Amino acid sequence: MNRSTTIVRSLSLGVAILCAGIVPYARADAPPSAAQYYRDALAIMQRQPVPPYLSFQTVLSLHGHPPQLTEFRLRTKDGSEISRDLPHGKWEREQGGLDPTWLGVSKLVQYGLDMAQAQSSNAKKPTTPATAMPHGLKTIAIVTAIAPDDYRISDRGAALCPNGAPGHALHLQAIRNKERRLLTHVVIESATGRFCEMRFSVADSLVAVGVSGYLALHFGESANYWLVHDARFVIGFRTFGMQVSQLTLGVGFRDVIAPESIPAAEFAIPISGKAKPKPSPSPSPARNGL
Repeated sequence: MNRSTTIVRSLSLGVAILCAGIVPYARADAPPSAAQYYRDALAIMQRQPVPPYLSFQTVLSLHGHPPQLTEFRLRTKDGSEISRDLPHGKWEREQGGLDPTWLGVSKLVQYGLDMAQAQSSNAKKPTTPATAMPHGLKTIAIVTAIAPDDYRISDRGAALCPNGAPGHALHLQAIRNKERRLLTHVVIESATGRFCEMRFSVADSLVAVGVSGYLALHFGESANYWLVHDARFVIGFRTFGMQVSQLTLGVGFRDVIAPESIPAAEFAIPISGKAKPKPSPSPSPARNGL
């Protein structure tokens, strides 16, 4: 009887030791670090398809003022060219940051509010066709240019995307190139790994007046593409350390269409205010007896 008890105890102890040795290897892999979350999201966004052409309206809302509607055309194949529809049938080349595609947002990540540098980057496209570089290497090159190592990134845990989908929040603090690295907060959609929200800091000072605030971008599906759906621009004005006023500007992207093409004449406008090209008149049908 004592021998049987000893055998049972020995077997139980052996099973316990075996399980103790197996359990650590059966655990799920540790979640990625905050920096890896960010890098992975950058790579996924870089692989998102970008429409060659877009037609859309912006709805600008400012407290106390009626909404303003403006029609835009966007061509991304040349690095992002935007034309704005003016009254009286005229078009104007737009130099602002109204590109709702990742192509436009990535320039904001890379260059901050230096729009002149972002625009000049359009003219620095490599002469080698894009297909000459393997896609994986091309993605790595873009992610490196955006410089995630210029940030100290911390994990803020579970969060909701603007559309209510589950996400994961990260906080970013620039440690190098602070004048360009303005990104402070992102939410990554859990199901797809894409950015669904990005927030950039805005700060400047003029003599005794200081300006600070943020620009928030919210992404969503539009015309079967993952684009900026709306933006919120909040600016506070301070003098001698005290806030004296605050301005909140909302920008919505509406009636987004991704046509196969847009006439080149709507982009080939060197100066503002050039008349919109008129369609050629169709020939009149021939009349008998004339």
